[in-house]
Amino acid sequence: LKFTLPGPMTICDTIADTYYGDRPKMAMAFAELLNDEARELQTAGVDVIQFDEPAFNAFTKEAATWGVECLNRALEDLTCTTAVHICYGYGIQENIVWKETLGAEWRQYEDFFPALNKSDVKQVSLECAHSHVPLSLIALLPDKDVLVGAIDVASQEVETPEEVAATLRAATAFVDPERMVACTNCGLAPLPTAVAEGKLKALGAGAALLRKELGCA
Repeated sequence: LKFTLPGPMTICDTIADTYYGDRPKMAMAFAELLNDEARELQTAGVDVIQFDEPAFNAFTKEAATWGVECLNRALEDLTCTTAVHICYGYGIQENIVWKETLGAEWRQYEDFFPALNKSDVKQVSLECAHSHVPLSLIALLPDKDVLVGAIDVASQEVETPEEVAATLRAATAFVDPERMVACTNCGLAPLPTAVAEGKLKALGAGAALLRKELGCA
């Protein structure tokens, strides 16, 4: 059972501050509250707790400092599997316009991956399908399990298993297969149910193709 929570930096990016007057202090306060909730979820039997931090890609320098510090506070005392999901955002016009300014390569991960690799989180979830992110940046996470996004959630076209396998196969040049988990770029909530189900089936089938190719159990 996996449960997702918003990360402290992303909460700060979407809430007006009329009290703290300092984003790092505000984020740390939310990190403490998130940690309380995460520990309750762990006690209830949740196997994986994931914090979603799309704001890391918008505020890369801050992410490398107080963003990771606040994430570590949210993770405190968790013994279950923990993850952080970092995407470029979906669903609002501001994100669409911003992504059009990023050019042919999206290298934001490069600024904070070294700090994230030293963090307490066990897994890092990334969007790799049609995101213009150089897969070579995954090599900056040698100590983490990597959830490789092989499903484009911004398109209603259902990927083939072979397309999924191709994305995952390309990632193996930078992350050992035993540290890699097949994943979607982000959530499937914006998509029609039939499309979402088709994409999940393709994800499973594509992962199975690569496992067979690699001789994995």
